[in-house]
Parts: sequence; C-alpha cells; structure tokens
Amino acid sequence: MKLILLDVDDTLYPKGAGPFNLVSGKIDEYVMSWCDIGIEETRTLRKRYVDTYGSTLGGLMRHHEVDPDDYLEKVHDVPVEDLLHRDERLKKIISGIGHDMVVFSNGSVDYVRRVLRSLDVIDLLGDLFTIEFMDYVPKPRVYPYRKLLELYGASPGECVLVDDRLPNVLTARDMGMKAVLVGADASIPGVAAIPDIYSVAEIAF
Repeated sequence: MKLILLDVDDTLYPKGAGPFNLVSGKIDEYVMSWCDIGIEETRTLRKRYVDTYGSTLGGLMRHHEVDPDDYLEKVHDVPVEDLLHRDERLKKIISGIGHDMVVFSNGSVDYVRRVLRSLDVIDLLGDLFTIEFMDYVPKPRVYPYRKLLELYGASPGECVLVDDRLPNVLTARDMGMKAVLVGADASIPGVAAIPDIYSVAEIAF
C-alpha cells in the first residue's frame, strides 16, 4: 500500500483558477504593511526570503518577529468559496486511487479545509499535514518531508508526492519518493508529468 501525498493549491484545481493568486496578493499587502515598504521592495524581499528560507513567512519570522498564526490568518483571508465549487470528476478520481492519502500543503489548516470543502472532497482526504504541522518550515525544504515520514511511519519508497511545483517534486524524488508533477509535460528524469489532476488515475502507483 502506497501513501499518496497530495498538494492542494494549483494541484487539485486548474492552475490559476483558484484562490492561490489572491493569497499571494495578500502576502504582498502583509509585507508592505508590516515592513513599511513599497511593492517593488516587497517583491524583492519576498524572493530573497523564499530563496533563503523556503517561504516569505520564514524570513518574516526570522527577521521581523512576525507571529506565524497571525500571518496565516490574514494572508488566507480570501473568498475561497466564490472561486471553487464541487468537482464531481475530482471526487471520482480521488475515490478511485485506492491508497492511503494525506494532504501535504504549505497552506494553513483552516484554509486547506475551506478549499477541500469547496471542492467537496474533504471527506475523502481526512488527514491534513499543513504548514502548522511542519513547524512552519515549508516544502521544498527536506524537514517537513522527514517529519511526515516519521509521523506516518513510512519509508520514502512507500510514498508518492503529487504536486504542481517542480522544486517540491524534486525534493521528493531526491529522497526516494515517487514524484508526480501536475500541470506539466516536460520530460524530467525520475518525475512523472501529467497535464492535470484528473490524469493521476493513469499513474501506476
């Protein structure tokens, strides 16, 4: 039996069709307000923090004493329910996977629940391993992958990561997991690329 690790944003729904872009805008607003800087400096700072710490939040916690829970509440205050709706096709695909599944997302637990409820798949994906359970250390850093493996008593070879971001998928591959990149058709060694989440049924887990 495999353990399927499912990302959420831009993975369980078409890239750009959901709330993730709005979350990114909220992050810009938070950084500008907290650090009292303009948009260009904000984007430069965010890129530096993402490159160095894996996320904007990591840099804000380290250098600006930001409360991570306050940050997560504010940046995820977006109209998820207006953008995402029940997806019967997705429900059928997930129901047919036939392996244990865990949501593995850099989003907050409340936000992820809202997304899954809007798609009407939350009952199929009961276990949520979100940024709070990663001690706020995000994918693609190795730490949350190792913590998840320890929590579920799984070896890398028993796991399959399904994610839309190449850096996240490469970490999984390099750790010995099966890696599935959603929304891509590139040929990458050790990575199975599929055009959308509906094609995950074609993967031989």
